[in-house]
Amino acid sequence: MPERRLTYCGNVHAAPDLPTFLGSLREHTGAVAAAARAAGVPFGVGAFWPQPLAERLWRDAAARDQVAEALRAIGAPLWTLNVFPFEGFHDEVVKTAVYRPDWGEEERLAHTRTCAEVAARLVPAGATVPLSTLPLGYRAPGDAAADLRRMARNLVRCASAFAAIESERGVRCVLALEPEPDCLLETCAATAEFFEQWLFAAGAWQTVPEHVLRRHLGVCVDLCHLAVVGEDPLQALADLAARGIEVAKIQVSACFEARDPAGLDQLLAFDEPRYLHQTAAAGLRALDLDEVRRRRDQFAAAGRVRSHYHVPLYWDDAGGLGSTRAEVERVLRALGASTAPLPLLEVETYTWTVLGDRFGSAPLAEHLWRELQFAHDALGLAADRHG
Repeated sequence: MPERRLTYCGNVHAAPDLPTFLGSLREHTGAVAAAARAAGVPFGVGAFWPQPLAERLWRDAAARDQVAEALRAIGAPLWTLNVFPFEGFHDEVVKTAVYRPDWGEEERLAHTRTCAEVAARLVPAGATVPLSTLPLGYRAPGDAAADLRRMARNLVRCASAFAAIESERGVRCVLALEPEPDCLLETCAATAEFFEQWLFAAGAWQTVPEHVLRRHLGVCVDLCHLAVVGEDPLQALADLAARGIEVAKIQVSACFEARDPAGLDQLLAFDEPRYLHQTAAAGLRALDLDEVRRRRDQFAAAGRVRSHYHVPLYWDDAGGLGSTRAEVERVLRALGASTAPLPLLEVETYTWTVLGDRFGSAPLAEHLWRELQFAHDALGLAADRHG
């Protein structure tokens, strides 16, 4: 049976500086790692380093040593990074700011390279580290069109930098673009087409061979995002494999699903000021829940409504407001039955800070471990329910 690597995404923890990041490792990640160890399942860290912290870890060897020691202390190696948010992911208002800087800007490339350089010094030679990133960027109505060639060039430069890291350190970093509703790349199919047109086409980037691009660039499949835009994950995974595009990471996530007008009203009660909640129904799209509220009658008449609002993986309800948990289970069962190597799996429910105690007041680590137990069960792997 191929190795199954399952973790949770560290962007649920604020990490404005090194002491806060180390504190989260001790308090939250360490507790999850201990539960995984007791259950006899592997566990590694999915880290989130905002730009100021990443810059310090790159420039300060002593700071890197503190992180390395903290990882040893909790018995969990570094497995993956989320480099999608640049910084401020736990600010009072994030919304579309999470997409800045985009892949047309030097700051995005520099931050991604910095994170990879740090990660390559914290993992052993021979390791592969997926780094999930934004799907190029976002454009609001009235914004100038994206310069796709510039964005492609920066991705090529990133792949070249990752190749140099592998040559020097023996660590393969893979940048994984994460399609998201209302972004420049909404679906896995669109991401594959972008890769083929702008990166892999013969002669498009003569300075960096195609095999280098394919080795260091890939896709992060977020199940919540695909549920909102209506792209079947298993078909998307098969299509990417057929095109020879690597899926470096799958973010295991569920979203809210309103099934009737009463459920829609329940969904609107979850509207909050921090994160963006792109919402879709049959023939309807809204950038956020405040727009859904203004167009409530349209959405109420549209049938099933799904919103980019990550909810606990284990939760669903048979009533008017539930989740896409069944879709997540379907995908995980298929992955668990596969005999092929799987991408790294990362549960990503970063919304606990805005969900409050709606799903119980247990410590965060207990919620995180319960989500991992759910995923392990769906994959068909042993995870002691009392771990």
